[in-house]
Amino acid sequence: MKKNKVLTVKFQSWEDFKGKVTKAFKEQKKSVTPSATVVFSSVTEFQKFMTEQKLVILIFIANRKPPSIYQLAQWVDRDLANVQRDCVALAAHGFIKITETGNNKKSKIPRLAFDYMKIIVQMPSVIYSHDLHEAA
Repeated sequence: MKKNKVLTVKFQSWEDFKGKVTKAFKEQKKSVTPSATVVFSSVTEFQKFMTEQKLVILIFIANRKPPSIYQLAQWVDRDLANVQRDCVALAAHGFIKITETGNNKKSKIPRLAFDYMKIIVQMPSVIYSHDLHEAA
């Protein structure tokens, strides 16, 4: 049985990201983000971005491998322009890649950016405390 590969969603502040990029630049590293990792600046940003429609698109791309965004729009029963917009957003965030065919129609083929069948969202550990004595 083939083991499912995982795409990890992590959260990192802009300041932390700048620090890592600066360090990687000084050490002449090519990337500061491990492969098969997508980074968002906050949980709220991810929640706004990852809609149910985008998840459905990812599921169809992973399981049915559509030959074009047009065919994907038909399969998910949505307007082509909306599916194209979601695919461009998914590609911009690193979830998928879009390639153009060489034919005259210039069909765009959506594919997963990595070989993954599971997305794990690593929530940041947040410790919140409030001293009730100070409030009185």
